[in-house]
Amino acid sequence: MMGPILFSEHARVRCAQRGIDESLICMVLAYGRAEYDHHGGRLCFLGQSEKRRVARAHPDMMRRYGRKLDLVVVMPAKGVQTVVTAYVRPR
Repeated sequence: MMGPILFSEHARVRCAQRGIDESLICMVLAYGRAEYDHHGGRLCFLGQSEKRRVARAHPDMMRRYGRKLDLVVVMPAKGVQTVVTAYVRPR
């Protein structure tokens, strides 16, 4: 079980602009994979296998979010785990 998610002010504004809600970010952090960007950040996202797992566990989420499942959540690699920003990957 994860604790409360902390958001930077930038992340709060960007998520509001992009229509990304906290439940979607929680899902990406719970089911997704993480890659480090070699600039002090960690990118969390759903790959194909993670999307299949989410589809089996939460089919309603797949219908509700659709394209937004290509979400990338950016967090620092070390220190306080705060969401720095979030965006939907371009296809």
